Order: sequence, then C-alpha cells, then structure tokens
Amino acid sequence: MAYQGKPLGRGVRISKRPTAGESAILIDGLADFLKKAAKTDDDFKTEMRKAAQDVAQQLVEGAKLEAASVTRSRQALEVMKGIRATRDLVPTIKLSEKTGFVSQSRPNRVRKRKVTRGDVFFGAEFGGGARRRTDQFLRHKGTSGYFFWPTVRRMKDMIAKEYLIGIDKVLKKLAD
Repeated sequence: MAYQGKPLGRGVRISKRPTAGESAILIDGLADFLKKAAKTDDDFKTEMRKAAQDVAQQLVEGAKLEAASVTRSRQALEVMKGIRATRDLVPTIKLSEKTGFVSQSRPNRVRKRKVTRGDVFFGAEFGGGARRRTDQFLRHKGTSGYFFWPTVRRMKDMIAKEYLIGIDKVLKKLAD
C-alpha cells in the first residue's frame, strides 16, 4: 500500500492547551493519512491500534516514574494507578475516573460522598491551595503540571517518532 500525499512527520508540534477531543501532539497530515489508509486495507485499523497502544503505554510508564519523583507524591501515585493506555488509531490515554481514590488520612468508608480518581486528578496534577477545599494539594503550578503534562512535553518527540515508526512497521507488515 503506498500513500500518495504529504509526507508525515515534518510538522510535529504540541498543542498549548488541548481541549476535549483534541490531540496534545499534532503531526501534520496524519488525519488524512489514517483516513485514506483505513479505506485501503481492513487489517490496517487493527494493527494501528496495537501500535498506538504500545506508544501510549510508554507515555503511561514515563508519567508513573515522574509521579513517583514528585515531592509528597502520594496523590500523584494513586491517580496514576487509574491511568491506562487504550487501543485507538492514535496513542490514547484514559483515566478510570470513577474508581475510588485511596486516601490514607481520610478513607472513603468514613465519607458521605466517595472520592474518585477523577476528583483528585486535576489537584494532584496542577496543584491548589487558593481555596480551603484545595489545601490538600501541592502549590498551584498553573498549566505546567507536576507529573503528567511535564512527561508529555518531555516525551513529545519520542511519541511522534515511535508512532511514525509504528506506522511504517504496520505498512511493511501489510505489504508482505
């Protein structure tokens, strides 16, 4: 299968503030390529999902290591237990936001409303302290983050490179 279009990988950039449904790492020409390639071969989507999950798993592992290095990282480590790589055409990471957050100081069994990982993620990642209800988090860091987004920014070139290598491997495998 030959792709006749713009070359992939020349324009790799990271989005400053990705919104819901928008990718944090953008590769010029990727969306068009995936759309055209998926129409040419039935196995392409299956193989690309596997390759993308492998890349996303590397990011999850990097974020877990970063969470372990954060001072007072108990919250970050507990949140990272709920983050996993999923199978999609592009590397995708999801948080099991409905699972319970395990707190050592105030367990869920004594609370009226159970605390979930989704409730704690943004405070653990970006900090708090401006309001009484966010005192339990580290100092607010704005949009820079403590463990997840610094990892994404640090690994962005590796993510794009590994993903493009994965695309090449899939194309070679399907060509044989």
